[in-house]
Amino acid sequence: MVRYTHLSDDALLDALYGLADNEPHLRECAICAQRLSEWRQKRESLAAAADGGVSSDFLAAQRRKIYERLERPEPKRLRWAPALAMACLVAVGVLVYHPATPPAPQQRADVSDSQLFSDAYSMDQSLEPSAAAPIHALFEGGN
Repeated sequence: MVRYTHLSDDALLDALYGLADNEPHLRECAICAQRLSEWRQKRESLAAAADGGVSSDFLAAQRRKIYERLERPEPKRLRWAPALAMACLVAVGVLVYHPATPPAPQQRADVSDSQLFSDAYSMDQSLEPSAAAPIHALFEGGN
């Protein structure tokens, strides 16, 4: 008993289109010959459906319409519309664009080291928070 390996789909496709010579195997293997026969029937039915699907009159009418559109010039009034739209966008961009100006440098009062240390020490040694100072001013102003 001879054991056969069946043809792959690629090998059957090559045999269908005549690209490979698999005749010896197809004569001996009924399964591969049956598969090839089914593929040929499918190919013929698809080719027949494609031939009868679109009439030549329809294709000729479609071709005439295409030639008419190619020969007819495009309206000239719309040729400047994209340029005008772009000019408007540029004008709006120029009017809206304001570059950010860097802030002017602030003038600092010269503070000596002793003044800085004195202020820092007084803030550190204070027993009440600095937010309470306005409240004390309310009560002190009433006397």
